[in-house]
Amino acid sequence: MKPLADKALAAWKAGDLKFFPQKWENTYSHWLENIRDWCVSRQIWWGHRIPAWYCQKCGEIIVSRTNPEKCTKCGCGAEDLKQDEDVLDTWFSSWLWPFSTLGWPQNTSDLDTFYPTTALVTAYDIIFFWVARMIMAGLEFTGKAPFHDIYIHGLVRDKQGRKMSKSLGNGLDPLEIIDMYGADALKFTLSYMCAQGQDVLVDKDSFKMGSRFCNKVWNASRYILGNLEGRNLVPVKDSDLTELDKWIYACLNRAVENARAAFESYRYNDAASALYEYFWNDFCDWYVEATKLSFKNGDDAEKDRAASVLLNVMEESLRLLHPCIPFVTEEIYGKLPLSEIAENRKKAGEQKIISNSTYADLLVDAPYPEVQEGRNNEEITKRFEVLKELIRNIRGLRVECGLDPASKLHVAVKIIAGSSAEVIKEKTDMVELLAGVRQIDFVDNAPAKSIGTVGTGFEAFLLVDEGINTEQLKARFEKEIAEEEAVVKKSEAKLNGNFAQHAPAEVVQAERDKMAESQRRIEKLSGYLKSL
Repeated sequence: MKPLADKALAAWKAGDLKFFPQKWENTYSHWLENIRDWCVSRQIWWGHRIPAWYCQKCGEIIVSRTNPEKCTKCGCGAEDLKQDEDVLDTWFSSWLWPFSTLGWPQNTSDLDTFYPTTALVTAYDIIFFWVARMIMAGLEFTGKAPFHDIYIHGLVRDKQGRKMSKSLGNGLDPLEIIDMYGADALKFTLSYMCAQGQDVLVDKDSFKMGSRFCNKVWNASRYILGNLEGRNLVPVKDSDLTELDKWIYACLNRAVENARAAFESYRYNDAASALYEYFWNDFCDWYVEATKLSFKNGDDAEKDRAASVLLNVMEESLRLLHPCIPFVTEEIYGKLPLSEIAENRKKAGEQKIISNSTYADLLVDAPYPEVQEGRNNEEITKRFEVLKELIRNIRGLRVECGLDPASKLHVAVKIIAGSSAEVIKEKTDMVELLAGVRQIDFVDNAPAKSIGTVGTGFEAFLLVDEGINTEQLKARFEKEIAEEEAVVKKSEAKLNGNFAQHAPAEVVQAERDKMAESQRRIEKLSGYLKSL
């Protein structure tokens, strides 16, 4: 086997083969540099029978491409010839797979068209048993390596880390998962979890995550399509976009860039993560929610404009998501007024932010979104990050104080002059909508009886006025402080005793981190109490 192995090593060193992740090249080279001949027969029932026949009369061994009709030595008939009962080793047969399936050894049109292919996707446990052997056979019998890129993924294991097998009975039937959650949920979950170089630990419940994401995409689409009733879709130019619209296009551009880079380097989990972060957080939780201001307060012209922009962004977002959730996105895409979208884009002319695609057919053939430099806007991105931080902080105060999610809060904001936080003064309606605020006061000093939080360029204060039961709030804080003090006391006892000397270092550190978090909470809650 050494001459074949040398060819396979030379192809890798010449750059004809590339592993993803690259570390698996070490495994590949180690096997080939230490190649040994192997037995090509196995004693199993299924497989390609070894093409050897034994003469029952003279003992002659006959090897033939076709069934022999007589013994080549003594001339006895086929009835006295017995074929070897062993079969060829599975890997010996399967190393021919890339070209034997295309008609080889005949020079067929399929072989000419599809060999070699671009990429092989497989697990790390068969790098030598199959990957290296396919390369050796391909180079030997066709003169070409059967593929260029070799993406090595982890093994799918159960939650206990055991390899799935029939004997253990711990396998998952993909068809059963599809019946429970859908094909897209199966695909997206595995994409999201398959980090390069790591095994995937799953059970049936793991696929709830993919199912929730598919439902989010479906429900967001229903909301947007529902808002089209009574609306006139209009051509939209870059100059018609609000700052909010420009922000979501900047987010979309970043997602396109990250997803493309991840797909091209076979980092499927990074691609799925980029799509999830963009669509669930940026698009649904922030952009779609914020556009409700236009539908609530705008005139008909503004509502038509907002609906048209929403539809433009949605159309491109579905093209972005399609590789990871193809069935759901295809179904939604078919419900969009694609012809009208395409026609309006033509009327608007060439734009640098809004998509110029005029595609209006099946999503599976649609062009994948491209990075557009005109969408990048660091200033707008920075301003909206401040808005998001303020809203998250106010929501956090609501949770910390145990206030009713439906209650409208009274807040005050102190802004550092000249900072990005100046945007808060311009977008008070957005803050009120997304943070559940009834009134925002801009102040120079911390108000009395308020609970504060700090952000980039601002301080925000929740005013404890007549809308909040002060005594109830104090009791809540005092109770939580007592609970955290009990945790600190327990941790101190453990860390000052035998535990710290005998427990593993990581367990001791986890206990220290737990105590530090409780101390931080005590300090924070004590500050709230003092403010009250």
